[in-house]
Amino acid sequence: MPKQDTAGDRFMGYVELAGMDRPFVSKAEERRLLEQGISQFGLDPYEARGILLYVAQQQSIRLEREVDSRMLPILDRYGGKRKKINKKKFQEAAALYNELSGGVLTQDEARRYVKQVMEQNKFRPKRSWMLSRGWYDKVGREKKSASLLPLPFRNV
Repeated sequence: MPKQDTAGDRFMGYVELAGMDRPFVSKAEERRLLEQGISQFGLDPYEARGILLYVAQQQSIRLEREVDSRMLPILDRYGGKRKKINKKKFQEAAALYNELSGGVLTQDEARRYVKQVMEQNKFRPKRSWMLSRGWYDKVGREKKSASLLPLPFRNV
């Protein structure tokens, strides 16, 4: 007899394929997977979430929500009572975030995620003696590439 191919089994395979290339699932990707589980596979929200969490654990796929929840006590420790984090601790937190996410993020992505966690939980960057918090404001900004800047002697 052939094995029953249920919607849950198909969704499980779909989630495994989604996590195959990059074993880190952002919140947006997680939401998209859950929406597809509900709309395309006809699962209820709790079923889809359960399957997603099961596959993530079995395949060692890191979810952004889990990494964020693990980072919060670390940021609490670094920030102290005033919830202010200096540049050095921020760099350490970004390195830890990348480590917790399985080492698949770039340094800029890890910084962006740490900044996001800081802003969601009311952490602030700490100013150093004479320096401002410009180092923090630069995190997440896109850099202008030199190839896109118009040359002064050329009409664009």
